[in-house]
Amino acid sequence: MKILIVAPKFDIFPVGLAYIASSLKQAGHEALLYVFTNEQKMLAELSKANFDFVATGGLSSQYLDIKKILFTARKSGIKTIAGGGIITSEPELMLRALCPDFGVIGEGEETIVEFLQAFEMGRELSAVKGICYIDNDKFVVTENRKQLEELDTLPWPDYDGFGYSQFLDSMKSSDSYSYDLFDYPREYPVITSRSCPFQCTFCYHPSGDKYRQRSMDSIMDELMTVIPKYKINIVAIYDELFSFDEARVYEFCEKFRKFTDSLDWDVRWSCQMRVAGLKDSMLDAMKAAGCYLVSYGFESYNAEVLNSMKKHITPEQIHNAVHATIDRNISIQANFIFGDPKETWATALQTLTFWKEHIEAGILLSFILAFPDSPIYQFCQKKGLINNKLHYIEHDLYKVLNMTAMSDHEFSKLTVMVQKHTLKYCNYVVPFDRTSSSVSAVCPHCNVSIQYNNYYTSNYRYTRMMYCRSCRKRFFIANRLSMVIMKVKYFLLSPLFMKLYERVQKPMAFIKKQIFKFIPLSDR
Repeated sequence: MKILIVAPKFDIFPVGLAYIASSLKQAGHEALLYVFTNEQKMLAELSKANFDFVATGGLSSQYLDIKKILFTARKSGIKTIAGGGIITSEPELMLRALCPDFGVIGEGEETIVEFLQAFEMGRELSAVKGICYIDNDKFVVTENRKQLEELDTLPWPDYDGFGYSQFLDSMKSSDSYSYDLFDYPREYPVITSRSCPFQCTFCYHPSGDKYRQRSMDSIMDELMTVIPKYKINIVAIYDELFSFDEARVYEFCEKFRKFTDSLDWDVRWSCQMRVAGLKDSMLDAMKAAGCYLVSYGFESYNAEVLNSMKKHITPEQIHNAVHATIDRNISIQANFIFGDPKETWATALQTLTFWKEHIEAGILLSFILAFPDSPIYQFCQKKGLINNKLHYIEHDLYKVLNMTAMSDHEFSKLTVMVQKHTLKYCNYVVPFDRTSSSVSAVCPHCNVSIQYNNYYTSNYRYTRMMYCRSCRKRFFIANRLSMVIMKVKYFLLSPLFMKLYERVQKPMAFIKKQIFKFIPLSDR
């Protein structure tokens, strides 16, 4: 069968859909891949061939694009399949809202192949595990499919179908803070395991709740093939958790280092880890093997809040991880997220005090969000904070909700305090030189002057997060207009200002969009 796999617009490469494409091709289907931009272009793509199905999927945050993709496919009279976290987290709600002909629940590689075979041969679809559909206005969900146990059996993801070579050639060091260690980054995303053995309250695992790992031979075979093929210089390990198996981390470091030492260009890598069980020797091995950035789940510096989140870590472990990582010039990506049900002024102040005392770690501040089917999402429903699930997913997914015992006024004061801390204490730097494709700035941490080429900023106003290429610590660059705006915002910030800001945010976004129509892309 001929399937057009359509990816919503993305910041993170659509690895999941690329796995679906390679599984379909392995099964003998013709799978073409396409990145959605607008309805007209997709209709033109659909007119090029007689497609049997359009398949798409993603996370709840991509709801609007997925809705447009499915609407466009239906307009062409082509049957549709949707999957990913958006379907898995709320199957019936999303099936009725998005109106795909069929939904895939959980991991889709085996399911979609079995479904297409049954559909093509006219067999009973209710026998296919892991799908859902609407039959005469009745929601039908079939038996759950077991999670894939042997990840090595999966074919490597089909990135080429999404124009991966062209994607790499167009990468800029300004595209992401994780790219700016090279002027010409070429990043390859790889998945070495699926899911996570922990169940933090704000997390949702679309690939299931059982943690599984690929073999090291499988991982290295993929990397030893793709790194030379695409001249990759950054490997991004997309695992939810890379460091669960300590021996595996050391094995990866040894094999990756041995391989990259044979290359005539520098290759670095990043991963996500837990602070529990972190050892100096592990970070030493990772550093020696080219690890340049570690993403940690800090979330809070208060023990009671961490327990409420089911983090199974301690403030002391966070403290140790911060010092051990920055002492080795490895960049930290981490957040403190406020607003857990156990959050109080005292717990928030404890976290903010640690944050200020360790500003060089570059930890970001934000608030906890309730993503569909996470425990905190279910808590918000019970508390009456989410009454209309569809409206919430479509419009309010990034809205900060007061899940705490604080009054709304007190909570609003907390949101103001957190924002003021970001504006006041984060390291903002005005570049001392800037061209149309480069910026030069002095790192506020180590005072080294660094020029970032292939780095694009707006002529109008910009604020960018970046890492120093010398000490690997995070700071922000901003032009003078942005610096003035931030200072004005700092003095204006108050609970009343926040309410007014929320009211004018949507009309202001519309006005900004209209103004930008008259500003060249290079000047934005």
